[in-house]
Amino acid sequence: MKKTLLLVLPLLFIMSCEDEEEDGNTSEFVGTWELTFMGEYENADCTGDLDSLSWAFAQAFGMSYTMAFNDDGTLDMTISVFGETQTESFTWSESSDGTSFSIDGVSGNISMASDGNSFSVTDMFDAYCQDPYTYEETSHTDSTSCYDADNDWVEATCSFMEYTKQ
Repeated sequence: MKKTLLLVLPLLFIMSCEDEEEDGNTSEFVGTWELTFMGEYENADCTGDLDSLSWAFAQAFGMSYTMAFNDDGTLDMTISVFGETQTESFTWSESSDGTSFSIDGVSGNISMASDGNSFSVTDMFDAYCQDPYTYEETSHTDSTSCYDADNDWVEATCSFMEYTKQ
């Protein structure tokens, strides 16, 4: 019995040290985050006042949006609105300096609160031309050629989103 304990104790110690190492390398993003505010800047260069009318409207209809960042580099995004819920899975990674992360290869600049319980994302979106029937982006690079082809021109925007850890 004593010999068994002598063999098992070192293994338990080694296993507990490995767990601590893994926990020490865990990103602050790991966990579930809820979208708690959203707005669009007055100007496409992310300046001016934030318009949060769309956010207020979404909240009035009970919309919720969560992101669950997992240790294994996967991310589950869940949106609920009008009693319907949809979840999609993606991959994610964080920059070494912690100022940006990438979801399925698309990067966004982030600002993590000092307490680690909230972060914000500011995203700039370029203007583009969109087919009104398929919603796919077309090759037109200016509004005139876009409208001439009976497509919809979508202006450049800049949005702000704030998430709180659950």
